[in-house]
Amino acid sequence: MIEWEDSAQPIPAWSYLASFEAPGIILCASVGWMIRDDDDMKALAPNMGAINDERSMQVSGVIQIPTRCVLRVTHLDEPDVTSGAVRVSDPAPKRKRQRSASVQALA
Repeated sequence: MIEWEDSAQPIPAWSYLASFEAPGIILCASVGWMIRDDDDMKALAPNMGAINDERSMQVSGVIQIPTRCVLRVTHLDEPDVTSGAVRVSDPAPKRKRQRSASVQALA
């Protein structure tokens, strides 16, 4: 897991410079397999496919984080995914979907 700082989203509307207030720094956390780790960048892949064939292994959803933005790296225990012996946890109980107030008003 990488904890890092990001800039805030650009403010789309015109505003007076005299009343400008900086939105501040956004704290982020990202989790995945570290596929690049050097002085310039850390790259995490949260998704891996074809994990049982090293020559065909694929990644998707890769995020590239400038190393200078990284606050902390926490190493997590990695499951043994290459053997196919991944333990599947019990599924979370399903929640009943609640109707929104506007749908209830129509009923």
